Amino acid sequence: MSINFLPKRGQILMCDYTKKFIEPEMQKVRHCVVVSPERRTGSCLVVPLSTVPPQNVQLYHYKIPRGVYLCLECGTDVWVKGDMLTHASFARLDRPKENGRFASVHLRTVHLEAVVNAVLAAIGYPVKAATPMSNPGAKVDVIENKDDSKTHGK
Repeated sequence: MSINFLPKRGQILMCDYTKKFIEPEMQKVRHCVVVSPERRTGSCLVVPLSTVPPQNVQLYHYKIPRGVYLCLECGTDVWVKGDMLTHASFARLDRPKENGRFASVHLRTVHLEAVVNAVLAAIGYPVKAATPMSNPGAKVDVIENKDDSKTHGK
């Protein structure tokens, strides 16, 4: 597992969190989203994704709806864990697979903006106005896309 290209902001990759991390840090290989700009440093900032919904949804969580990105399709929603921002070496990263083949997948602009807002919320910065998720009784509103029809995936 290692990439030999400069990942772009918003690119979905796989990250191997099994090497030299200490509990309660992540200990598995999982999808992530690159949030740093392209840099020739051999590393980038990534935010992990999870199929396990948070027990208490916070502003630093964001739900990517199912069926939007083929490489994330697993029959359930995928959650951004904005509070688990990680500095990752390119040696930990690889492209995700779609239909058994490596793919180059980038988030739609509206989803990338929501991921960045989740990271900002995690470090205590104010974030853009949020809209309630499908659960109107939730105590915390989560930033979620209202209208995907005007954006296009790459």
